[in-house]
Amino acid sequence: MYRQQWAAPVAQPPAAVQPYRPGHVVPGAASQGQLVSPGGRLGAFLLDGLLMVFTLFIGWFIWSMVTWSDGQSPGKKLLGYVVADANTGQPFDWGRMAVREFGVKGLLGWLLDVVTLSVYFWVDAFTVFGDRQRTLHDRMAGSIVRHL
Repeated sequence: MYRQQWAAPVAQPPAAVQPYRPGHVVPGAASQGQLVSPGGRLGAFLLDGLLMVFTLFIGWFIWSMVTWSDGQSPGKKLLGYVVADANTGQPFDWGRMAVREFGVKGLLGWLLDVVTLSVYFWVDAFTVFGDRQRTLHDRMAGSIVRHL
């Protein structure tokens, strides 16, 4: 005689959900551009430095006061990059750019550099190769750098 055995179903653990990041597209802002590569970020940094030297810092500073309203530095403006919110992908406004540039990168970055004997600078620079090309100052400010 055939005897059927009933067994309780075995619960399977849920599959790990990985973030959707094809080509490093910003989550929630797929139509707004891809993240800037580490080389592109280095280029924007060097271009800003070059502009500071050639404009004796004054021209760069005045230009920065204007471009920050679009979430850009002068170098990022010329290269077509924008600093955006890491969660929404929306460009930073003038106030958030001021906090990021003066507060986080400027004052806090300088203080951490002095305290750690420049170790912070190198760690900040090399974290750009990590998740979503975000440096330490990006993580502190809640920002990403993406193409327009």
